Amino acid sequence: MTSKTLIVIPMLISFLALGGCSQNQNDKGVIGSKNGGGTTKSMGNGKGGSGSGATSGTIGRGGASGVNSRNGGGRNGGGRSGGIRGGGKNNGGGGSNANNTNDITLAGLNDPNNLLSQRIIYFDYDKASIRPEYMVVINTHAQLLAKYPNLRMRLEGHADERGSREYNVALSESRAQSVKSIMGIQGVSGQIKTIGYGEELPVVKGHDQKSWQKNRRVEIKYDGH
Repeated sequence: MTSKTLIVIPMLISFLALGGCSQNQNDKGVIGSKNGGGTTKSMGNGKGGSGSGATSGTIGRGGASGVNSRNGGGRNGGGRSGGIRGGGKNNGGGGSNANNTNDITLAGLNDPNNLLSQRIIYFDYDKASIRPEYMVVINTHAQLLAKYPNLRMRLEGHADERGSREYNVALSESRAQSVKSIMGIQGVSGQIKTIGYGEELPVVKGHDQKSWQKNRRVEIKYDGH
């Protein structure tokens, strides 16, 4: 009887030890699943979240672009390129956008970090249609006019040197009208005048594609600013 008891006791001890190890591993696995994929947040929505579709925009030599969606996640997820100023808390790359009237002021016209400082809209060859990347710029300027009813704008259209003088004057006027029609959606058409200069005022005096691209434009100008 005594020998049987001595055999059974070590077996019970081994069994209990294995069970305890298994329980510890399972506990660690649960903790790991809570913290995996992010910093104390589920699925990486903690610090530096992914910002899957936050309001964003960029300013560059070729123009500005904006994507207007609000599905970004996480704090501190963005920089200063969203809408007028990207970044900020809780928007994962979005933050302020072109609809934030706190950023739409006359001072923004001279602030390089504000979309209002971008006042040139470029066009494709022989076209008067607005390229998508410029919509956010145009709408932001329209919001400025809506905020200041006494403010007056002049849209100056231009063309490159190819084509007849008469044709280019008409084309440049059409380009200015295209910009005005988009701004007019916000009820500011009465504050805007348009003019077409054709090829008469090139910003770059060259005879190549690079020069022509810079000359196909509409300049946004404000009276007194």
